[in-house]
Amino acid sequence: MNVIPYGHQSIGEEEIAAVVEVLRSDFLTQGPVVERFEEEFARVVGAPHAVACSSGTAALHLAALAAGLGPGDRVLVPAVTFVASANAGRFVGADVAFADIDGDDLTLSPAAAEAVLEKARRDGRPFRALVTVDLAGHPCDMAAFGRLADAHGLIWIADACHALGATWTGPASGQGKAGPIPTAAERGRGRPRGGSAAAASICGVGDGDGRRQGGGAAAASPLAGPEESPPDPAGRTNAGADSLTRTWRVGEWPRPDFTVFSFHPVKHITTAEGGMVTTHDPRRAARLRRLRTHGIVRDPDRFVFREEAFDRDGQVNPWYYEVQALGYNYRLTDLQSALGLVQLRRLPEFLARRRTIVDRYRRELAGQPGVRFPAVRSGCVPAWHLAIVRIDYAGLGTTRGQVMRRLRERGVGTQVHYLPLPMMPFYAGSALMTNLPRSLGYYREALSLPLFPGMSDADVTRVLEALHEVLG
Repeated sequence: MNVIPYGHQSIGEEEIAAVVEVLRSDFLTQGPVVERFEEEFARVVGAPHAVACSSGTAALHLAALAAGLGPGDRVLVPAVTFVASANAGRFVGADVAFADIDGDDLTLSPAAAEAVLEKARRDGRPFRALVTVDLAGHPCDMAAFGRLADAHGLIWIADACHALGATWTGPASGQGKAGPIPTAAERGRGRPRGGSAAAASICGVGDGDGRRQGGGAAAASPLAGPEESPPDPAGRTNAGADSLTRTWRVGEWPRPDFTVFSFHPVKHITTAEGGMVTTHDPRRAARLRRLRTHGIVRDPDRFVFREEAFDRDGQVNPWYYEVQALGYNYRLTDLQSALGLVQLRRLPEFLARRRTIVDRYRRELAGQPGVRFPAVRSGCVPAWHLAIVRIDYAGLGTTRGQVMRRLRERGVGTQVHYLPLPMMPFYAGSALMTNLPRSLGYYREALSLPLFPGMSDADVTRVLEALHEVLG
């Protein structure tokens, strides 16, 4: 019996043809298709700058690097997320701490985060950065975290790896903190990161790839845009909404300093592996591009060693470039970008199918004893990446392991997203699970059902029938 996996890519002939076309072109690695993908992605999510990279993990790492995080800094992360959300801070030498989730929608709890932030400030060990996670595709409470980030002077990295295509309702103002990130010296901490002219040039606006800046303007999108008000999950419209609110696409609101996306095969679109960082500041976009490409600068206006860079007639030497920072090879290829461009055009179709499947799960499991679903916050339209159910295994006289094995015997694959990070050996001791009761309670009940656009109605029926049979 074939097993229906919890997630799977959806690849058609158009994607295959696009990749073959690149194979027959002059560029295989980073060429013009990467830039087209960045521009189209920026248009779809409504951000002025999008920087493609090799994975969602690389995107999170680049965001932490571009933010200037490092040793001595503290980063607050939700306890329930994939490990990369926390590892990004550790990659740059920062310390990571955890806060509890909301028991209803499963995203980071603003109240829990505020309590941790306030205690840290009282103790003289304030946080410098916040990572929010749109778990399963449900946007976190963006407005609340915008206020918290402002109140505590935090760099905000929005991990939207689950949420491409989601929308939320919030402040009508598009203005947010999107200015330059202050250096350590500017913050008065007496620990400047570098001090040479070369280091100073890293913070400028030149593009390290030698390409023009920008990833496309925030223009019309196949997703809900500024003038659109999609219905909320209960079927109501925003027609009577407060005139001071509006609908935002995830990635469109400028308050987060960086928003990160993933293109792993089980995500909404895939490039096999890949990621994207969006930002509303050209200086941050330029910094991301440099760090993505070995720290290389090709813009003559930004060269430091000018005697070596220019010939006696003043023309730039054609071989010359400069490495002005410790960067990485985190580039996405033209092959992957060609796949991503076609997938991006299919995003509305993918989102609609995911929502249809989740709606059916919710409807047909509504009366199943011991089963409940996460809540959907008013004004949010999730881009369901995961179909999570919460099951009272003990109350049903069974265990999660038994349920998963019996479902697999019936051809239904499932998974758990996620084990709380403080329960992982690497992060053991970073937080007491008694201080994270909602994270622990969620973990004890969580199960992810199959969810991907290629699922047929018969597949969904098979999942439902198997679950009803196993749970009784």
